[in-house]
Amino acid sequence: MVTRHLLYASMAVLGLAAGLAAWPAARPHAQPAPSAAVPIDSDDIGGVVTGQQGPEPGVWVIAETTDLGTRFARMVVTDDQGRYVIPDLPPATYNVWVRGYGLVDSPKVKSARGRLVNLSAVPAPNAAAAAEYSPAIYWFAMLRIPDKRLFPGTGPDGNGMPVAFRSQEQWLNAVQLNGCGNCHQLGDKATREFPAALEVSRSSSTDAWMRRLSSGPGGGTMVRTIGTLNTNDGGHVRRLAEWTDRIRAGELPASVPPRPHGLERNLVVTVYDWLSPKYYIHDLTVTDRRTPTVNPFGLIYGAAELSTDDLPILDPVKISKTTMKVPIRDQDAPSSALANPVVAPSPYSGTEQVWDSRVNAHNPMMDQDGRVYYTAQIRSPKKPPAYCAAASGHPSATRYPLTATPDGFVQNSRQVTVFDPKTRQFTFIDTCFGTHHLNFAEDASHTLWLSNNLQNELAIVGWVNTKQFWQTRDAGASQGWTPLVVDTNGNGKRDAYVEPNQREDPTKDKRLGLGLYGIAYSPADGSIWGSNIGHPGYVIRIQPGANPSETALAEVYKVPPPGYGMRGFDVDRQGVAWVTLASGHIASFDRRRCRGPLNGPGAAEGNRCPEGWTFYPIPGPSFAGRDGAAEGPYYTWVDQHDILGLGPDTPIGTGNFSDSLHTLTYGKVVELRVPYPMGFFAKGIDGRIDDPKAGWKGRGLWVTSGNRTPMHIEGIDAPSPGAPGKTLSSPLVVHFQLRPDPLAH
Repeated sequence: MVTRHLLYASMAVLGLAAGLAAWPAARPHAQPAPSAAVPIDSDDIGGVVTGQQGPEPGVWVIAETTDLGTRFARMVVTDDQGRYVIPDLPPATYNVWVRGYGLVDSPKVKSARGRLVNLSAVPAPNAAAAAEYSPAIYWFAMLRIPDKRLFPGTGPDGNGMPVAFRSQEQWLNAVQLNGCGNCHQLGDKATREFPAALEVSRSSSTDAWMRRLSSGPGGGTMVRTIGTLNTNDGGHVRRLAEWTDRIRAGELPASVPPRPHGLERNLVVTVYDWLSPKYYIHDLTVTDRRTPTVNPFGLIYGAAELSTDDLPILDPVKISKTTMKVPIRDQDAPSSALANPVVAPSPYSGTEQVWDSRVNAHNPMMDQDGRVYYTAQIRSPKKPPAYCAAASGHPSATRYPLTATPDGFVQNSRQVTVFDPKTRQFTFIDTCFGTHHLNFAEDASHTLWLSNNLQNELAIVGWVNTKQFWQTRDAGASQGWTPLVVDTNGNGKRDAYVEPNQREDPTKDKRLGLGLYGIAYSPADGSIWGSNIGHPGYVIRIQPGANPSETALAEVYKVPPPGYGMRGFDVDRQGVAWVTLASGHIASFDRRRCRGPLNGPGAAEGNRCPEGWTFYPIPGPSFAGRDGAAEGPYYTWVDQHDILGLGPDTPIGTGNFSDSLHTLTYGKVVELRVPYPMGFFAKGIDGRIDDPKAGWKGRGLWVTSGNRTPMHIEGIDAPSPGAPGKTLSSPLVVHFQLRPDPLAH
C-alpha cells in the first residue's frame, strides 16, 4: 500500500510540468517572466522555498498571527522557481511555514514584515504522513456505497433498500448533499476518526457512530436522517463504521491531490476567525450585489441561523470581530432549542444547549444604502398578520391566502429584519410567507425577492417593494406573493389552475408544488429564477408579468442525467442559470437553446429542454464504480461584475469537501483551495470592490465557512494536520484575491 501511494505521489509531482504546459492561456497570466530576485515591500514577507531536489513549485507559504483582534492567516503559492511573496501584511509578528502535497509542515519561523525568509520544504516520510494533508474528499471517496443492483429499493421484505430510494444517485444525494453533507465536511480529520470523549475503545465502531450521531443539538436530526438510510445489512451506519475501521487499519486514499498550477498559483487567501466555536455561521453580506462598490472597506455582517441571536460582524480594516444582538419583535417567538434539544452530550460542548436562537437569521443581503436585510424570525408562526387572510382584501391574499399557524419552532417561518448601520436601528417587515434566501431586482422599486424552501401548498415566491416600504412603513401594502403556476393549457397566460396532485385539465393551468431554495434575479429580462432541491434537482423560472399576484407564470426544468444533487443557485447577466451538483459538475441551463415549446400539456413535469443543459466536470476523486467527484457542493455564485478577475459572469461553486471554491474559466473548472486551516466548508459568497482604482488589491470575494460543527476545523494548536486542537476553531471568513502573477505585491 505504501509503495503504491508513493508511486502516485511521484507521478503527481512529475505531472506538474505537463500540467503547466497544457494549461490554457488565461487572464491574469498564469506565470510571469520572472527575474531571480524576490521583490518585496516593507509590509510583505517573501523568499524562496527549496526542497531536496531544488526549488519547490506549487506549495503554500502561510503567515499566521494571533497579535491582532482575531486569528489572521494569509497564504500564497510558490511559483515555478519556488519563490513567494505574501503581500500587504498588517503590523504583527508572524509564524511562517510551508505546507504542500508530498510534504509535511515545515518548522514555523517567526518573522516581522519586510523580510526575506527562505524556507526548506520537508518531504513526507511516507504516504500515510502525506495523506494527512489531503482534503476531506480524498478520504470520503473511500466510502463503499451500495451497488446499483440494489436500486430501486423494494424494502425490508425485498432487496432491503428503502423504497424511497429509486436509484443510486438518489441515495448519494442524501449522503453527499441534501442530508449528511449539507452540514458536515465528510472525510475531514474529525469525521474519519473518533474523538476520545466517545470512548471508542469500549465499543464497536457501529456503536461509536450511533453515539456520535446522537451528539449535541443536531443529534435528533442526524438520527432521523440516518434512519432513512437503514437497510437489512446494517444500513449507512455499518458503511460508516467499515469506512472508519479501514482508515484506522491504515488504508489510504486511492489518489493524491495535485499541487496548484497555472492561475491557481496567483491566489492570495486570507483567513479570519469570527464568532465562537460553539456557534456556526451560515451566510454573510459585504455589499450591494447590484453595485459592488457599496460599503467599501466596510463591516462584514454574518447570519448564524439556528445557533445564536448574537450575529457576527468582522471589521476587515481593524481586523477585529464583534457580535450584534439582533432583536425579535414579539417575545413569543419560539427558540430553535425547541426543535434541536441535546440528545446526548457533545464531545465538545457536553450537554450545553448551544443552539438557542429566536432570530434564526439565515441569509443577509445589503441594499444600495448599506442597510442589511436578514431573513429572520420576528414573531410566533401562530400569529400571522391580518393582511395574510383573504378577508383583508390584500391583492395577494385574495388570490392565495396564507393563514397556516403551525405550533412550536418552524425553521423556515422567518420574516425580514433590517439593520441600518447609519442609525443603528432595526426595522421589522412582517411577511405572510416564510423567508429563506433573498435577492434584489435591478428595478426602480428595489424589489426584494424571497424564497422560502417550502413545498406543496406553501410553494410560493414572495417580494417586498422596498422603495414603497421605506416611504410608507406599510409592510402589508409593500409585499406580495404568488403560487407557482405553469401554463399547461398552452395559451400563454395565467388561468385558473389545478393542484399539483390533480390531473391536468386542458382548460386550466397547473400549480407547481416545488418551492424555491436559492433565488436570483435575471438582469437579462427581469425574470426570477430559483432552485428546488428535490431529487434530482430542478431550476424554476418565473416571469412576474404586470401584476405578479395574478399574472406570474412559472417554468420548471429538471436536471437530466448525469446530473443530480442541487442546492444553491445563481444567474448570470445573460440570463443563464448556474448550479453546482453533487454528481460532480458545475452545470448551466440556457433557456435560449430550447428548441420546443416550453408550455402546454406536461410542462409541469420539468422534462422540457434537456438541450439547455451543459455539464462541466469538477476535479476530485470519485466513489469506486462511479464517475464524477464525490463532492457535496452547497452553493453557486456568479461573479457578474468580474470582482475576482476571471472575467464577468464567472460561475463559482463551493467545494465543500475540497476546502475550495470551484471556478469555471475558459471551459475548465479551477480549484481555489484554502490549505489552512483544513476544514473550510464554504456557504455564503459575496464579492466587493473596495477601490476600483487599486486593481486586484482593491477587490475580492468574501466567503463564510459554514460547517455546523466549526470545532471540526483544524485548530491553531492542532496535534496533527487537520485535527481540532485544544483551542477549538471558530467559524471562518475567507478573503479570496487573484493577483496577475505569483509575485505581485
